[in-house]
Amino acid sequence: MFDLYLFDLDGTLVDTRRDIAEAVNHVLQLHARPVAELATVISWVGDGVDDIMKRAFKTDEEQFVDELVNEFHSSYMDHCTDFSHIYEGCAETLTSLQERGAHLSVLTNKPQDLSLEILRRLGILQYFDRVVGPNDANLRKPNPSNLLSLIRDIGTSKDRTLMVGDSRNDILVARNAGVASCGCTFGYIGRDALLELKPTYVVDSLPQVLVLTGLGS
Repeated sequence: MFDLYLFDLDGTLVDTRRDIAEAVNHVLQLHARPVAELATVISWVGDGVDDIMKRAFKTDEEQFVDELVNEFHSSYMDHCTDFSHIYEGCAETLTSLQERGAHLSVLTNKPQDLSLEILRRLGILQYFDRVVGPNDANLRKPNPSNLLSLIRDIGTSKDRTLMVGDSRNDILVARNAGVASCGCTFGYIGRDALLELKPTYVVDSLPQVLVLTGLGS
C-alpha cells in the first residue's frame, strides 16, 4: 500500500521517557530548581528541546534557553539509552517492511545527532534511509516541508506515503502534507487524545502497521 514509511522517534519507535526526564532534571538541579515528575516532563515533549527548557524553567530569555539546551544536550548525549528501549515488535516490523522493498525514514523534532545516536545504540539505525531532525526551528513538525522533501527525494507520491507517530505533531504534519497518518496508541499522549486527532489509521502495537500493507494479520 505504501512505498515510504516515515516514523516519529520518541514514543513511536523508542520509549525514551525516563532518559529524557533524567536529563531535564539534571539541568534543573544544576540551577538549584526542584525536579519534575516523569509525567510532567513527558507532557513537555514534542516541540523541540528548547521548548522543553522554556517550559521547565518558565522562561523565554533566548540566551538562557540556549545555555539550558546545551546543558541538556551534553547530559542526554551521554545517557540517552541508559533506560530507553525499542518498542515490542519494532525490529521485526522494520525488517518486514524493508524486505518488502519499502523506504523507511525517521522524521522527528529531536536534534538529528541525538536521534542518530539513539538509533545506533539501540541497533536499528540500519533500517532507515534517512534520519531527519529539524535544522531550523521553523521546519519542525507540523511544518510539512521536511516530509515533502523526503517524498521528493525517494521519488514516490503523497498517496504512497504513511506517517507513523504517537503525537499531535505527527498527525498534523501528515494532514498538512496531504499524506495518510497512522497513530500509535502506545505512545506518550494516550489513546483518547490521539483518537481526537482523527488519524487515518490507528495501531496498538508496531506490528499492526504490517496489517495496513497486507503483511500481517
